[in-house]
Amino acid sequence: MAIAGGYGAFGGYLQKEAALEIYGSDQFVRTAGALRPFGNAVVVDGGYRVTGRWPLGSGCQHSAWIVGGCRILDGDQPRLIADGTPVTRILLFPAAECEILDTWHSIGLRGTGSHDYAVADVFVPSARSLSLREPPVERGPLYALPTIAIFGALLAAVPLGIARHAIDILVELVGTKIAARSRKLLREDATTQANLGRAEALLRSGRAFLYGALAEAWQDVSEGSTLSLAQRATLWLASTHAANTAKEATELMFSAGGSAFPLREQRARTLRARYPCGHPAHHCSTSQLSDGWSGVFGLGHAIDPFAVLG
Repeated sequence: MAIAGGYGAFGGYLQKEAALEIYGSDQFVRTAGALRPFGNAVVVDGGYRVTGRWPLGSGCQHSAWIVGGCRILDGDQPRLIADGTPVTRILLFPAAECEILDTWHSIGLRGTGSHDYAVADVFVPSARSLSLREPPVERGPLYALPTIAIFGALLAAVPLGIARHAIDILVELVGTKIAARSRKLLREDATTQANLGRAEALLRSGRAFLYGALAEAWQDVSEGSTLSLAQRATLWLASTHAANTAKEATELMFSAGGSAFPLREQRARTLRARYPCGHPAHHCSTSQLSDGWSGVFGLGHAIDPFAVLG
């Protein structure tokens, strides 16, 4: 749902007619897909002929529209910008024109349905393509925020929710279960108490950093300011930090509960998600890279603006 809702931001990069075609008829319309350019879009009259296969199409089975990042080709040659980098764009297809491939057989995050998907020689009109390197069509503070960095913040909410649920499970458990090491109720066990306190601190600190970074960015763009590259890097840092602290908190709760951790289906899903719960932020970036961006600014080095632009 985070991806489906977040991808609504693409409407702000489309001309009005195309935006209304996709987002205008159903306020709950869902969009899925991968942004990396694993497709080829050959330029033709009025648009593109697209062929490609993309991994990690989370939510693709429940979406009306699916996006795919593509290299733009003139004939069989990639179109290049001045520095020799291939031109890429994000194209939107009706879900009915995509083949969903049954490739998602994970232990955790089963419900994301992150299957591969493919299209073969599908026509996409030019109006249904966009580039996040271009300024959005729509104005206002929402579109003044770096779109990809905002996706990272939305996805970080998923592991934060998993961690909160894991803590709630343990709090319920400790009043009835006996710790093997001390033969006391878990709530009276010093190790359990320490793990619970650390998990709560991890979760709240990660969440506070993320909310604080977002609030600061929102205030600045609402006042008409443009975010600095350092602020954009901080948004990424806050998102990946929130995902990582949530993952650590979830693992602490599983460790504290041990074999006594209940395995009813709802709770079993929480346990299956504990190790991949940092995965959502990796749809857009990696923790080490995002931390590195912030460190680069702290050391006064330059960086490619689009690396943190989105």
